[in-house]
Amino acid sequence: MKCCPADRELKEEWEQYLEHEIALDEDEIDHMCNVFKVLGNPIRLRIAYHLLKQDYCVEALVRALKEKQNLVSHHLSVMKKNGVVGSFKSSRYTYYRLNREIRNMLIRKT
Repeated sequence: MKCCPADRELKEEWEQYLEHEIALDEDEIDHMCNVFKVLGNPIRLRIAYHLLKQDYCVEALVRALKEKQNLVSHHLSVMKKNGVVGSFKSSRYTYYRLNREIRNMLIRKT
């Protein structure tokens, strides 16, 4: 649809469309901005894309990313603190996984 149509009928239709369009609330906008800030770091974004494929322990991420263990652990901590990843223990390892909402944000195709 043309933006700001000059035709009166089209303009009324356009205005009705805008009135009924679903808007994001401010809390959701703030949350999404925070998520994008967290993922704005290249290492954290690389971690997120690895976690899209499967759950990883820190050691496996260190090998996949070719980064130092303390650096990967730090970034996972930031991601967990901000709700981007969750963790669970299996045997002696802690595994990380992307939270469902973040997974959906990253795989959404529009």
